[in-house]
Amino acid sequence: MATGLIDRLYGSFDRLRSKFVVACGSDEFFDSYNDLVYARNQAYRMATKGLFPFEQRAILRHFPTPPGTVLIGAAGSGREALVLARQGYQVVAFEPIRPLAISLAEASDALSIESLIGRYEDLPVVRSVSSPSVIVDLRTRAPFSAAILSSGSISHLRSDQQCIETLRRFGQLTHGPILISWFPYSGGPTRRFRMNVGFFRPFTGGEIHALAKDAGLDVLHLDDEHNWHAVLRSSTMRSAEVISMQEAHTDQS
Repeated sequence: MATGLIDRLYGSFDRLRSKFVVACGSDEFFDSYNDLVYARNQAYRMATKGLFPFEQRAILRHFPTPPGTVLIGAAGSGREALVLARQGYQVVAFEPIRPLAISLAEASDALSIESLIGRYEDLPVVRSVSSPSVIVDLRTRAPFSAAILSSGSISHLRSDQQCIETLRRFGQLTHGPILISWFPYSGGPTRRFRMNVGFFRPFTGGEIHALAKDAGLDVLHLDDEHNWHAVLRSSTMRSAEVISMQEAHTDQS
């Protein structure tokens, strides 16, 4: 009984703290805090987990088979990047937290992985890990065969417009499927803060669908019940494929 009371009191305190921090925190504070949390979290510093089951299914179903070049945002220490590179993909991965980007670069060995430093908000510009003053324009690496916004990372963007611009940039850089996942919404505030997560925004599947549409992306697959992920694709690229197929059919006729 005492334990239950303590849990309820802590829950109330956690919600109150979240409201206060979200109301008072600046973008610079949230960037710094989130970077600190994930840089110190051993789960993100270790790349040994491999792909989550839903990621494996989505990649097998929607991604082109290797070889091909995959763009990964918020790549951490390389949980997705290392697996995909070992499967035969070339990988271009960027991560806002320098120690994690360095960790991925060191873990890559002879694998075909380019590790870079960058934030979604600054796309298509990222920076070299070895020489942070060196700017890399991802348009020089495009088009990518597929892309991943690493697990839940879109939920750390602080506005709908940032989400739309990020998705639009990925759509412009990628000619294939784009895998995203998010923190699910189950009621309560839509902007939150937790000590072990930092700032985040939970979404419904409908909200993700609307953001994708505004970014010019089609939704190929969306799971809003179990693993909260979607596979998107540029509407422009799909239209070009349809036209190409129609022209090929005409030529054959």
